[in-house]
Amino acid sequence: MSDPTLLTDQRDGVLTLTLNRPDVLNSFTRVMAHAMQAALAHAASDPTVRAVLITGALDFVVEPLRPLFDDIVSASLAVGDDGRYLGQMVDVPPTGESRASALFDYARLHDLDLAEAVAYADSSNDLPMLEVVGFPVAVNPEPRLASIARKRGWLVEDFRTAPGFAHKVLPIGPRWVGAPLDRSAR
Repeated sequence: MSDPTLLTDQRDGVLTLTLNRPDVLNSFTRVMAHAMQAALAHAASDPTVRAVLITGALDFVVEPLRPLFDDIVSASLAVGDDGRYLGQMVDVPPTGESRASALFDYARLHDLDLAEAVAYADSSNDLPMLEVVGFPVAVNPEPRLASIARKRGWLVEDFRTAPGFAHKVLPIGPRWVGAPLDRSAR
């Protein structure tokens, strides 16, 4: 790949894509989307590699990502005859145990061996999915998932602490100068 903001590595039927923009919290750009699309297209030449997004997001939210994946498993809203969303869920969003079930169903349907699969997640809610694949990866994990992943010897990728990352502290209140305000006088 010629785009230095998206690093790729493919070996043994596994394609690894790494965002390389720590200076801006690894935010995603159109250039990176095109680079990812090219990397996935290259991986598609290997019939043993499938890129599947299993997400709790609604289908219309992740639709722009569809060209990047072989399949997307997501929830959807009912659509009326006039093309407007009706507000009723058609599918349950795959989260927690249901995400693992969605993965099992997908693997069964496509005759895939989950022992050869890679799964990426950032939340301990995704433990059921991570536990059923051969190569679980915790990405920018919450503290509980990070702890579990390290104890189990799983790969942990934390791009928040990459070299060059500028941690921005968010204020939670006004900055005190001198004595604290006396709120009882109100």
